[in-house]
Formats: sequence, C-alpha cells, structure tokens
Amino acid sequence: MPRQSNTVNATGHSVEGVRESDVVRLEGKSVLRINDSLAIEAPLTVELVSGDSNHSLGLTMRTPGDDEDLIVGMLYSESIIDGVEDILSIKLNSEVATIQLSDTVHFDINEHTRSTTKTAACGVCGKQSLDNLRHFHGPPLSEDIHITRSIVSSNSTSSRAAQTMFSQTGGSHAAAAFTEQGQLICIREDVGRHNAMDKLIGALLRESSKTPQPRSYNGQSRTIVHLSGRSSFELVQKAVRAGFPILSSVGAASSLAVDLARENNLSLIAFVRDESMVIHSAPFRVVE
Repeated sequence: MPRQSNTVNATGHSVEGVRESDVVRLEGKSVLRINDSLAIEAPLTVELVSGDSNHSLGLTMRTPGDDEDLIVGMLYSESIIDGVEDILSIKLNSEVATIQLSDTVHFDINEHTRSTTKTAACGVCGKQSLDNLRHFHGPPLSEDIHITRSIVSSNSTSSRAAQTMFSQTGGSHAAAAFTEQGQLICIREDVGRHNAMDKLIGALLRESSKTPQPRSYNGQSRTIVHLSGRSSFELVQKAVRAGFPILSSVGAASSLAVDLARENNLSLIAFVRDESMVIHSAPFRVVE
C-alpha cells in the first residue's frame, strides 16, 4: 500500500495528496533504487442537490486535499453560487462530493454539465461553448491599485518558497494570493492549474463569507494573484469572476487569455523572472 504523506508548509497549511513510490533513478552510469514522492491525481464526482432535484456536474480529476475549497471555488467560478451562504452542506467521501444548495440558488444545469471528464490539465473540457464561460461576470476590477514590478517579482519568489507539494514532487501547480504590499495571504496547490485557482478562490470565499476579497476597498478587490504555470483563458475567467485586478504568472499567456483580460481591464502579467516580465493588458497598475 503506497504511503500518503502530510506535511505543513510555511503558511501553516497542511499538505495532502502526496504519496511515496519506489522508482529507479539513472544518474550517469549509476542505477539507484529510491523512494520518490508523487502528487496524487484522483477522481471526484460533484453532485448538486437543489430542492427535490439532483444534478451531476460530472467527474473532475484533482489532487485530494482542500476539497471543500475546490468545490466552493468551482461553484463560484461557474456562477452557480454567489457566496458560501448559498451552500447548506457539503458531504465528502473519497470519490463523491454531494452539495446541498440553498432554495434561493437558481441555475441552468445545461450551462454547467460536461460531456467529458474534467481532467487535471483542462478545466473547460466537455463544455459545449466558451460563451457559457464569457458571461460569468464578477465585481468591477479596481483601477486605483498600483504595485511596483519588484512586488510582482517578490510575489513569484514567495509563492515558489511556499509550494511544499511542488518541493516534494515537482508535479503540482500553485495559485497564491497576495496583498498589494506583497504579503502572502493564501496559497493552494494541485496537479491541475484550474483546480489550484478554484481552491484558492474557495479558501478566500470561506474566509470572507461573501466574496473572495479579503483585502477590499469600496467593495473592490485589491488581492493580487500569482500562478506557478501559464495563464490560460479559464484562469483569466476565474480571476475576472473573483474580482482580482492583477494576475501574474511564471509562464506564458495564451491568446484567448490576453483577449479576455483586455476585454475586462485585468492586468495580465506573464514570464515573471526576477524583475523582468511581460504585461499584456492594463499596464497602468504596474509602476516603477
């Protein structure tokens, strides 16, 4: 039976979803038999209960751990809920999550069900149309927040230092939330980029109860989010829905991600390396 490990990262957050595996490592002419750590990928079926009706959102692949954050963030990102008060209960077992929704929640299940499995690599797989995602709007994005590029760079460094699962496995993505001063608020990891983002949004929602804006001003979020990988359309959509005005990433941004960021006046920053970076949209938020 593979051994599953639980550790605690720099933020005091318990890390699950890592297991040890016997491997053969080749180094030069040496052959080494060692234990290696793997990020776990496992299925989770999401079932919604609304009144007398049951609806399935389908199967998603994720790293076990922070499943309630994942569910809350996913339901918020897809505009099924507007806050944690819309969820009466979440019942979890190893492979099924059953969510009881408030009677005040109304949604079109046809806009949210998937025809295929939602893999760890793809958060929109099985969706019938991207238009179903484009109309998921969030609060207005703050235009009076300004950060220096040194803060963008330090956020990337701080995020990497807090990635305990990645340090163990090399096989996870991270989404991290920061204040405009560069203080780490929260970080979540998963084998899927979109899952890490949903877990982060869910964690912030559960902390603030209403919207994922723990550092807000005049109802607008001043939370900055940094991603360990690339920025895709779905991740920008989630950032817009959550009201994050600035989204940075270590990797590249896709064409659809840039288009969506420009449409919504979100500052999208890619290729963050030391103090080098590429700003694709709304550069006015990044100052010298």
